Amino acid sequence: MRKIIVRNVGPIKDAQLELKKINILIGQQSTGKSTLAKIACYCSWVEKEISIAQSPAAFDAKNYFADNLTKFHKLSGYLSKQSVITFTSEALSFEYANNRFSFQWNEGRLNYRRSKTLYIPAERNIISVIPNWFEVNLEFNNTRSFLADWETVRKYFSKENPLSILNIGKYYHNTSDNSDHIITKENKDILMESASSGLQTLVPLQALIQYYGYDYYNVGLKWKESNVNMQKKMYRLYENILYQLLNSLSDEEKAAWESKKTKIFKENNDISLLPEEVRRGLIFPNPEIENQYTKIASRFQYPSSTAFFIEEPELNLYPVAQYKLVNILVKMVNDMNHSLFITTHSPYILTSLNNLIYAGEVGKQHHKETDHVVPHNLWISKDHVSAWKIDADKNMLENLQADDLSILRAEELDDVSEIINNKFGELFEIAHQSKE
Repeated sequence: MRKIIVRNVGPIKDAQLELKKINILIGQQSTGKSTLAKIACYCSWVEKEISIAQSPAAFDAKNYFADNLTKFHKLSGYLSKQSVITFTSEALSFEYANNRFSFQWNEGRLNYRRSKTLYIPAERNIISVIPNWFEVNLEFNNTRSFLADWETVRKYFSKENPLSILNIGKYYHNTSDNSDHIITKENKDILMESASSGLQTLVPLQALIQYYGYDYYNVGLKWKESNVNMQKKMYRLYENILYQLLNSLSDEEKAAWESKKTKIFKENNDISLLPEEVRRGLIFPNPEIENQYTKIASRFQYPSSTAFFIEEPELNLYPVAQYKLVNILVKMVNDMNHSLFITTHSPYILTSLNNLIYAGEVGKQHHKETDHVVPHNLWISKDHVSAWKIDADKNMLENLQADDLSILRAEELDDVSEIINNKFGELFEIAHQSKE
């Protein structure tokens, strides 16, 4: 279970979020949706950095936590002395309050499972609006990070391996001239910069979903993403993991192991000539410690899932396309055990998710009939969903999950329809009065 508390950050006065598999945040513009998404994303990254280092030392430096948050997520001026950010997971807990960072390990310190944190901003059409974006010298922030991910992903989808975009067409990258292309349903090849605004925002989103939702794990691409700095971190991590496991031994077990090692070193001038099993015994006191070490190290070394943070997936999309996109996102989460955090203004996104939550509940008693209407791989368990609305007047969160129902509170999904319908009713009355 992972929880975040945010107080007095930008427009947010008080927000407490329990992060689950699927997280939905709605609200009017400028109420703090993106602020909360950015903080949730940042806290996930901090958890990863501390877990891999097995130390919070970097964040103990003065203003390190706040400076990285405000610079990377472009939140300059959002923090004050009254700001509080608290994060709790099975592995660790930390708090930023009174301009200071504090930290503690939790019981599940070695149970951490590494995930890739991916923030997909609303301004993702920058890849088409600025064709030479790769030549622009940008500060390292979430936009630059998104572009770096896009640079990796775009090269993966070649003309021989194009990406299908809903039922609209296909995307591919031409490495010879570094250009991006769309093949339409009519089999016309057009440059991405000439495509519709809907495609310009949809293509990078769906490409990142396909790559980091499926291919990154299924095709083994995650093994290729490594660098010298990360390798150094891994070496330190392995030493730390082994140190903690060895500390779990009793004094008698430690003494017996040390005695055994001393004897081996005394009797053998060249350890490299010893059988592998004997050499492993110099590192691990018993098979149980070795097995624990192997399992823990593998969870830390490479991501096993992706945490997607997506701003306004509905941008420039027709309602039918929004509905199809929701199905793609949910199927990915269910297939691959990823997590999803979306901010949205769209009632179509919300009602589409609501149907899938309801299908998950109805399917418990009527599996076959429900599967015929909504495929089983699209069902969402209500226990895997957190949904909130930001109150525009109070700048606080309202829980959208009804206590007595298996769906989100419908009256919150499309609060403008009542206003529109009331106005239409008044106009209708005026029109008929004039005829009497």
